[in-house]
Amino acid sequence: MTAYFTVYGYDAAAEAITLNKSLVVPRKDISKAAYMETFPLSQGKTPALEGPDAKITETIAIAHFLSKLNPKSHLLGYDGTLTHEALVLSYASFANQELLQTLSRWFLPLIPGFTDPPPYIYDAVEAGKKASLVLLDKLEGVLDGVEWLVGESPTLVDIFVAVVLSRGLQWVLGRQWREAHPAAMAHFESVRSWKPVKEVIPEFTLIEVEPPNVQPTKVVSGMN
Repeated sequence: MTAYFTVYGYDAAAEAITLNKSLVVPRKDISKAAYMETFPLSQGKTPALEGPDAKITETIAIAHFLSKLNPKSHLLGYDGTLTHEALVLSYASFANQELLQTLSRWFLPLIPGFTDPPPYIYDAVEAGKKASLVLLDKLEGVLDGVEWLVGESPTLVDIFVAVVLSRGLQWVLGRQWREAHPAAMAHFESVRSWKPVKEVIPEFTLIEVEPPNVQPTKVVSGMN
């Protein structure tokens, strides 16, 4: 029996599982009200998953659920052990809760075109940049000398890390950063060349030069 699911917010693919896409972009006010009515605990954040007997929010929970529906994909670890599954979930949590949240403090206020933009505060963006570069250097060390994060084959967590990194590469991590981080970029290239990823994201956008974080002009009152 084939199960049909609808993913809200992101493109996705899962072998042997029918996934429909519902476009939701809360920060551009696209389908935001209807989405929040269907998923009131989402806080307006995507993605979400709706199936015959489930309405699921939170990225890791959705990815874990779909991976369990099709264990032949080995996205939770090729050997099927509890240890590999726990490692995958641990790294996924790091990517989603630590890496993404830290990077977004840097790049999110610099993205134009939001209907509901995050506040731009120069010092906060600079602090986000500093914290991001420290965390990315740690990630470079973890990836140095390994092809995949868990075991000898790609898993769910490799997708998580690469997709989160791609947000930085799209908005703030230019060529100079990429050349200084060969291990992170080798991992990213391996993931984006992986067939299941290419089916969902054929192309990734990479910037050449880091955009400036412009210091606000200070107004100084003159004396009459």
